[in-house]
Amino acid sequence: MANPLRIAHMDTSRDWRGGQQQLLLLAGALRGMGCEQVVIASGPVAERFAAAGIATLAPGRAGRRALARADVAHAHDGHAHTYMLRATLGREPLRVLSRRVAYAIRGAASGWKYRRLGLVLAVSEAVRQQVIATGLEPARVEVVSDALDFATLPEPGPARERLRRQLALPAGAPLLVCLSAFTPEKGVPDLVTALGAMPREVHLALAGAGRMEGDLRRLARRLGHAERVHFVAEIAPPASAAEWAAAADILVMPSRQEGLGSAALLAMALDRPVVATAAGGIPEMIAHEQTGLLVAPARPEELAAACARLLGAPALAAQVTAAARRQVRERHDIRHLAERTLDAYHRHRSRSA
Repeated sequence: MANPLRIAHMDTSRDWRGGQQQLLLLAGALRGMGCEQVVIASGPVAERFAAAGIATLAPGRAGRRALARADVAHAHDGHAHTYMLRATLGREPLRVLSRRVAYAIRGAASGWKYRRLGLVLAVSEAVRQQVIATGLEPARVEVVSDALDFATLPEPGPARERLRRQLALPAGAPLLVCLSAFTPEKGVPDLVTALGAMPREVHLALAGAGRMEGDLRRLARRLGHAERVHFVAEIAPPASAAEWAAAADILVMPSRQEGLGSAALLAMALDRPVVATAAGGIPEMIAHEQTGLLVAPARPEELAAACARLLGAPALAAQVTAAARRQVRERHDIRHLAERTLDAYHRHRSRSA
């Protein structure tokens, strides 16, 4: 039997968001395929990986040594990309970057960094094209989308009942849920604005966090519907992103930029309809009026109209929900996508040998 592949992952984030969840799912699946792995991370993020039984190291001498000695050195964010390149100077691991964000890649220094990579795993074709624009050979940029572990998803009914009760919602009140971080590219102010154009019985749960929280609270007060906007970090006991997705009548993604949008995958797998913007890679996952509704980014009035349309058309909501569920099960199983990642590791290691 061949020696197991040694993989050193690195993630420098301080917060647990979609990218960290995707790395946890990938590492767990690759472990089941016999790979030897370590995750280089720090703080609460490292603690989450360790709690899941994934070996961890802090950035520093031991982390640099692990990257340099690995068969595959895999960075999962921009800062990790830079750190990994420095740690592997003069060494020969396959240098890999997962790129999940849709920001434009600018500057000569960024181009140089990308051209030092053996493989980039882009979360969508939109992101792949941004990477290719740096000058990296197209054959070294592959699309590996986000994934779900369907076995770990909650039962939608109990989660929905419990969370609606915790929010003290009136019986039958429609609930929109947004799982986006409170950062400018996620467009959450557009959704808070859109709520003002919807009937008064509609409520909005914001299951994110970030530096714009104060601005969002002030916006809701200024627009006169602060009592209908719920910041769920205040809710105890806390619930997972999947549980909040299950609680939604509609999952809304108001992004102005988005690599793909793993929150929508949760909703699709849990039989919840999705309204999203046609930003970045989202249209690769959601086809308008087939697996959800799409609107233009930065158009609160379109968000409001799309949500009202789904709330008022149960047959349409059921139709797009059923199609979305089939699609996500066919395309986004973690085992399948981990196999594609492992295959890419092996092919590109052979190619660079």
